[in-house]
Amino acid sequence: MIYIALVVGGIVGGLLRYAMETWLPAPWDFPWSTLCINLTGSFILGLFYQISQERLIPPWMRIGFAAGVIGSFTTFSTFCLETSDLFSVHLGLAALYALVSMIGGPLLAWLGDATPVLLRHWSRRQATEEPYS
Repeated sequence: MIYIALVVGGIVGGLLRYAMETWLPAPWDFPWSTLCINLTGSFILGLFYQISQERLIPPWMRIGFAAGVIGSFTTFSTFCLETSDLFSVHLGLAALYALVSMIGGPLLAWLGDATPVLLRHWSRRQATEEPYS
């Protein structure tokens, strides 16, 4: 079952990536699509792992979504190639792209992981507050 989930997830993630790459513009030869894909994927992966631990999602589903969908949706190799290409055209944009990717990716993964916890805390707090009289 794990292999089937991995293959199906890989197909879905690859199709989502292709759709997003064709949908997002690339002004000034800046790789917006890869940046958005990788940052979004980082957030979703962090969020998914937190939820999957709480909800006891079966391992085959976790692997199918995390390694399959998100693994084929995001890409490190494209990030590296696009950074290299950008370096030859515009050093400043290449540095910005690399910094935003390398800082934003882990930050958004952490934020995704923290989001369910923060939402639960916020909703409990809202439920215990007295309404205005």
